[in-house]
Amino acid sequence: MKTIYLLCLGLLLLTFQSCNYFKPNHPQADLPEDGSTAMTDKSILKYTGSIDRTLKNFKKEVSLVYTTGDLSMYVEKYSEHNEGMLYKIYSANGTISNTLKSYYFKNDSLILVKDESNIRNEEGDVYKDIRTYLRNNVTFKIDSRTAVSKEALQTIPYLTVQPADNKYPQEGYAADIKGLNDAILGADKFEMVFDNITTYPESHYINLKNKKLHTYKATILVQTRDAYIDSLLTMPAQFKEEKLTLKWKIEDNEAVYVPVADTTTSASGLNR
Repeated sequence: MKTIYLLCLGLLLLTFQSCNYFKPNHPQADLPEDGSTAMTDKSILKYTGSIDRTLKNFKKEVSLVYTTGDLSMYVEKYSEHNEGMLYKIYSANGTISNTLKSYYFKNDSLILVKDESNIRNEEGDVYKDIRTYLRNNVTFKIDSRTAVSKEALQTIPYLTVQPADNKYPQEGYAADIKGLNDAILGADKFEMVFDNITTYPESHYINLKNKKLHTYKATILVQTRDAYIDSLLTMPAQFKEEKLTLKWKIEDNEAVYVPVADTTTSASGLNR
């Protein structure tokens, strides 16, 4: 009986030690894999990859191209069942830099932020990708890669960024998302009103300005005239400082007017 007792005690001690040996160090790493709050870096990449592959099946909304000084930006939102799944913000600082920042969601929870940038300086181009992984709105991993060309960047593996004091800085992503939605909806600092319309030999440009701050501006290229554009051209004073009802699409980083009668491309722009 004593021998059996000692044998059982040894097995229990071995089991206890084994469990502690394989226990993950990160406090959230041992959460179950169901739901967005339990995802690992690998499952996040797998899930966001499936979003990238099926974007054509999502509802797409696009903002105007907003400018302030040399800076320009526009936002795309891809959603399914009227819930945000992916936001993309394209921004540029003249010829100095270009950035694409993507925010991926699952079940209304932000799980991945990808920051892809190209910066030009006197020594040449620098391409950099940064991926930030989140659970419960808390960053648990960051990795990145850097190269001198876009082609070379694709051949380099991501390296984990070690946090200072074993803790990653927490960014205000909630404010970011509000700004992205404001850009899509034309609200707050992105609320645009009509300023004027300019004429060139083969095109027109609708010029918009911010309703209150006059910081951001937006321009829409008109390639095809319709009755609405004719009204802007003949009676611009009647539309001054008014919010216009327009549709547009983005081509070569420029907002292009979609005529009212053109229903085939209306999904590419936001119906205001």
